[in-house]
Amino acid sequence: MKKLLLGIVILGSLGSCARWEDSRKDWKSDTSGLKRIVRVYTLDGKVLKEYKGMIRVRDSNKSGRISLNLINENNRRVTIDNAIVITEEE
Repeated sequence: MKKLLLGIVILGSLGSCARWEDSRKDWKSDTSGLKRIVRVYTLDGKVLKEYKGMIRVRDSNKSGRISLNLINENNRRVTIDNAIVITEEE
């Protein structure tokens, strides 16, 4: 019984550690941005623009709009409609 309880406690703590790391990264991304590479593609797959640096990404659930806040460029804001956007962390 003690081994089962210990196993449950260990599994619970490992799961909460991963959840804590995700929450911490989400908070950092929302407040100060992350080093990212953002590529914007047309619907037929051609690269329109590439952004690099500290970037905050905001997406809209209701429309196909994504807003990028480019922190390295004096917080310049870019809004993208109807395009494919791929975001990678550096």
